[in-house]
Amino acid sequence: MERLLREIGFSVVEDVETATGARARMLTTPYSVVVLDLQLPDGNGVPLLNALRRAGRDTPVLVVAGTLNNDVAVLALDAGADDAIRKPIEPNVFKARVRALVRRGGAKRTEQLIAGSVALNRLAHEVYVGTELVCFSAREFAFLEYFLMHVGEVVPRSALLAHVLELAHDPGTNVIDVNIARLRRKLASARATVWISSLRGVGFVLSAGKKK
Repeated sequence: MERLLREIGFSVVEDVETATGARARMLTTPYSVVVLDLQLPDGNGVPLLNALRRAGRDTPVLVVAGTLNNDVAVLALDAGADDAIRKPIEPNVFKARVRALVRRGGAKRTEQLIAGSVALNRLAHEVYVGTELVCFSAREFAFLEYFLMHVGEVVPRSALLAHVLELAHDPGTNVIDVNIARLRRKLASARATVWISSLRGVGFVLSAGKKK
C-alpha cells in the first residue's frame, strides 16, 4: 500500500503497526488521508475511528479489512470511516478510492465551497461569482475546486498533478499552467474577489479578499 500511495504522488509520513501508535498519531497529526487496517496486533481499528471523530478530526479514512461483509462495513462507516475496501486489495481500485477520498475532502466534505465572491456547488457542478453563473470546463472546475479546498495554502504542482489530473509523474507539458491561466482569466472577467498567485519553484496560492 505504501508503494501504491507513492505511485499516485503521496508521501507516506507514518507507517504505524499498532492501535496504540496509530491513536497517538491520528489524534495529533493532520494527514491528507489515513489508511486504517481494522485488524491490528493490539486491537480493532473501530475504536480508533470513534476516538478520531469524537475529537473533531475530519481526516478522510479508508478502512482496509480482511473480512468485509455487510456487518463489518456498516460498523466501520457508522464509526466514521469514509470508505472501506477488502484485502487483498486490487491496486487500481485502491488508488482510485484514495484519490476520490482526498478529492472529496472525506469527512470534511461540504457540497458548497466559498471564498470571497466565489461559490462552487459540487453537486450541481456550478460556480457562481456573486449572483452570476460562470461556466467552467470539467478540468477548470476540478482545478478551482481543489484550490477552494486549500484557500490561502501553498498548493505545489505535485499536488495538482496527483489530485486534480490524477497523474503520478509530471508529463512534461504545460497543462497545469494552461488551466490556471484560463481560470485566472475567467475569474478576472467575472470580477471575482479571489486570485491565484504563482510562487516560482514552490506552487500556487488562491487568496480571497481585496487584492493588494
